[in-house]
Amino acid sequence: MVKIAAVGTGSIFQRMHLPSYPSVEGAELVALVDVSDQSLKATKKLMLQLYEDRAKELETVDPDRAELLRAAASSIKTYSSLEAALGAEQIDLLDVCTPPKYHEQVVDAIKRGVGVMVEKPMAYSYIEAKRIWDAVKENHGFYQHNEQEIFDPFYYTSRKVVQGGGVGEPLLVSVSFAHYGPENRKWFWDWTVSGGGALVDMATHSITVGWFLAGFEKRIAQVRTVAPHGISQRMSDRLIDGRFRSFEVEDDAHLELRLEGEKGDWVTLLAEGSWSGRDSIPFMVQGTAGVIKGEPENRKLEVVDAFGYEREVAVPKWNSFEMELSNAVSCVNDGTRSISDEDIGLQTTVAMGAAYLSELKGRVAVTPEEFRDFAETFDSGEELVKALIKGVKRGDNS
Repeated sequence: MVKIAAVGTGSIFQRMHLPSYPSVEGAELVALVDVSDQSLKATKKLMLQLYEDRAKELETVDPDRAELLRAAASSIKTYSSLEAALGAEQIDLLDVCTPPKYHEQVVDAIKRGVGVMVEKPMAYSYIEAKRIWDAVKENHGFYQHNEQEIFDPFYYTSRKVVQGGGVGEPLLVSVSFAHYGPENRKWFWDWTVSGGGALVDMATHSITVGWFLAGFEKRIAQVRTVAPHGISQRMSDRLIDGRFRSFEVEDDAHLELRLEGEKGDWVTLLAEGSWSGRDSIPFMVQGTAGVIKGEPENRKLEVVDAFGYEREVAVPKWNSFEMELSNAVSCVNDGTRSISDEDIGLQTTVAMGAAYLSELKGRVAVTPEEFRDFAETFDSGEELVKALIKGVKRGDNS
């Protein structure tokens, strides 16, 4: 069994990760870590309920598994710091769901030989992400960049069509992740904690999913923000945490990435991430011999060939968070790397930073090397983020 400590027991863990654990074979959740005693108590109570519900379902078909679930729920330990948990428990893997500002704390765990999976984004800024990446490389550690959308059956099936040659050679990928904002979570709007706005929360999905579809073997060569909105603030204030507040981060982001292959080929990726609703095509892959289009929310996927003939592709149904956790557990057990590893996490972070820099410079194309050179002139992640969000367009300037 892979012994796991959850670090950060807020909304994403309680709603998405925790309900998945009872169905993940080989995973044993042994500790909950959070600075909030209230959150720990609520999460422990929820865990007891979820594990008992699953145990009842398994009583007749797998009584041993049902007993294991009940034992795990009743013996779960809680800690107010990761250091305390690492000192008291034998832990194989961390499941990190804290706000981005606190992701860097995994560096010490990596140095101790503990594997980590970190909820996107990889870190608060490129500076902290690079420290995590360095620790993984130097200690030959396990890292999974938790981008659950690549485990979603819609995007997984779409990738199968692409890799199977269903539309010929892919030329253009368009991916949009959008809603109308996390008004109920104040820290999302505070750049000193979040590291940014809709770009780091939503467009990070679009970047990694689009790259996954085009092929992770391609490299991100250029990034630029695009009209009409680029990286902008579409609303002047929001009803955040109970009252109208102004904010400094973006609530909309539109960018273009050039993904290059080893033979001089490339794929253009159009990525949208928004807290102001969707402006772009939800999903499309344009190839030399056809188009994949669909509605991710409705699990509807179609392929249109060069002659206009359409065929619907069946999309299976499973829980992407459960599959994401299962992937990490399996990799730790087998001693293998995750498909979404530290390289994917760092390069996605670089792409987001390059997008901010593109907006700051007037929507010019920015290479990863140019962004790294810019980032390395700053002594701290907070200084870097502060400089980058100065480029966010506001009001009529967007």
